[in-house]
Amino acid sequence: MGWNIDTTHPSTIKDQSDVDHKKIYENVLGQSIATTDIFRAGKFIVYECSKARKRVCGGWSDRISGILSTFVISLLTKRRLLIKHDEPCPLEDYLIPAQHFDWIYNETMLVNHTNSYHNFIDRSSENFRQYMNGTRDINSYFKQDVSFVQINWDFTEEFRSRSHIGREIGWLTKLHYADMYKQLFTLLFQPSPLLRDALNKQNLNHRRPKIACAHVRIGRNPNMPSDHPRANPSLEVLWKYFDKLNKDEYDFFIASDADHVKDVAKKRYSANIIDTAGKITHIDQPNKNDPRAGFLKALLDFYTLVSCDSLIIPNSGFSILAAYLRESDSELYCLRAGDLKPCSRYTIHNIFPTPILAPAP
Repeated sequence: MGWNIDTTHPSTIKDQSDVDHKKIYENVLGQSIATTDIFRAGKFIVYECSKARKRVCGGWSDRISGILSTFVISLLTKRRLLIKHDEPCPLEDYLIPAQHFDWIYNETMLVNHTNSYHNFIDRSSENFRQYMNGTRDINSYFKQDVSFVQINWDFTEEFRSRSHIGREIGWLTKLHYADMYKQLFTLLFQPSPLLRDALNKQNLNHRRPKIACAHVRIGRNPNMPSDHPRANPSLEVLWKYFDKLNKDEYDFFIASDADHVKDVAKKRYSANIIDTAGKITHIDQPNKNDPRAGFLKALLDFYTLVSCDSLIIPNSGFSILAAYLRESDSELYCLRAGDLKPCSRYTIHNIFPTPILAPAP
């Protein structure tokens, strides 16, 4: 398997004024927003992850969680969703708007518009919860024309506690987390020409019809000295699984935050292992690595996990998000306590019950 991305088909993005964003949201999500909703002209909610703020944004899943929460805020306040992301590099270098509408923020939008910034990183969001759950009017919080928000949380449960959420955003009460993330990603993103080219080059490394993959998250280690320590997983259970697979049928791929894990896999399965180019880099903690190259490698790892025929995931938002986006629910396994448990996009959180795509409240 692998990505077969058409580099001859450019994105065709209409001018924002020519697009019925409400219809786009409804068509992609398969649920009505509200028949009376009209996005207010000149009013914007901007997800921000930028160098200017000098604040951490979190890893890849933290950022996508933040974009999902910002997306819901945009619907509740009837504002256009935009994304301002240049930390560690412009997001549009690697992901561009899907053919539905342009979410890219432009500084000219501030001309003749008032603006404000809101920090909802981790526990900085506590004062905002009463607006999310409907205790107070959310529109009274965002008074300026352009509101920049920085979020690394998934606030779905807070939004679901609103008394009229079924009328405000019907799909939020009906869709599973897995489907919300998959449809949001489809709604917003497609690979840029640069990422498409890198993915197609990566595809040339595939020698067999299928790919078996595992994500191994070690936590603090020489590759990521500033990361949080995590319980070291048992690797033997992974190797036993790979040992049983038909080596003529499968390529093997290991995504990890630690070189020593990948080195073991390369030594054990030298004839079958494939890898993505670049050095292991946490996009929020680049250490001494090139952050732009590290961001590209992270996305190559992510898209490879999404494309895997067989996928093993730990309690990590990075690979849980990849599992959400897969086209298949077969051969998905959750790694917990040294054991592989068959799971699906819809049962991941039964096996990993603590909040993963956002910090615990």
